Amino acid sequence: MKLIKVLMIAGLFFCGMINSKAMESERISYIKLNNIYYNQEVSGKFMSNHVTAFKLGERYAYCIEPGVDINERYYDVYNDWSNINLSDLVKEKIEKIGYYGYEYPGHQTDNYYIATQELIWKEIDPTIKVNWTTGINNSGDVIDVSKEKEEIINLVNKGSLLPSFTNEVIKGKVSDTIVLEDKNNVLENYEISESKNHKIEKVGNKLYITFNKDKVDNEEVTLKRKYYDKEPLLIYSKGNSQKLAALRISLDKDAKFTLENYEEIDVPDTLSDININLFLIVSFICMGIYVYVKKA
Repeated sequence: MKLIKVLMIAGLFFCGMINSKAMESERISYIKLNNIYYNQEVSGKFMSNHVTAFKLGERYAYCIEPGVDINERYYDVYNDWSNINLSDLVKEKIEKIGYYGYEYPGHQTDNYYIATQELIWKEIDPTIKVNWTTGINNSGDVIDVSKEKEEIINLVNKGSLLPSFTNEVIKGKVSDTIVLEDKNNVLENYEISESKNHKIEKVGNKLYITFNKDKVDNEEVTLKRKYYDKEPLLIYSKGNSQKLAALRISLDKDAKFTLENYEEIDVPDTLSDININLFLIVSFICMGIYVYVKKA
């Protein structure tokens, strides 16, 4: 029995080793950003230096360990967060910051790169102090990236919204067409899975749903977020060197809703006549009672 337990533990350990195995190795290269210096204070330690953008292969990457030096030229590449000790909430947030940062369409400026890096640092370590100047050690002019940071955060917040009808059960009568409007105004960012039973058409911020002419089982419909490219999340790690990440959204959740159609219950046309007749009968009975009592 002890041998079996030992083998099971060894097997689990081996599986973990397989899951966290590096895919390949990439050489880090540096792209100097002209006249931009970072001034950073982490845990009481102040650092200032020329800013460089990091590339590994064809991917731009960001530092994810504030205050740690880069002392390696080649990094092992991983396609998940298994080697990084951060909470899922922080991972999810910095994935979105990276996604909507420098590489987002229309954001390819030096200011967007440093704004993205600053937001990532502050999400990982809220106590960090950082600003950007045209000279080392806070000399020269201050570089203001508040506009870029605000734009990224606005996109992150909007990108975190799901369509307003997510997780709802949408009901409709057989053969009827209903219009489903997304009150959160994010439907344009989603692709709708094809329904087996009903007709769904997306027009702007609305779904036009025509229910099956026959009663069918409830059906779950998936809304999958659209991305501006298909690049994966990549994590770069080597020894005690600064860890880096080429960020894409990997922890996102699909939005879903359920469609339910029903048959209308037939109401007899004579129901109103029955009610009238019943009213007359009751009236006659009451009248008869009244006359009888009066005569008596």
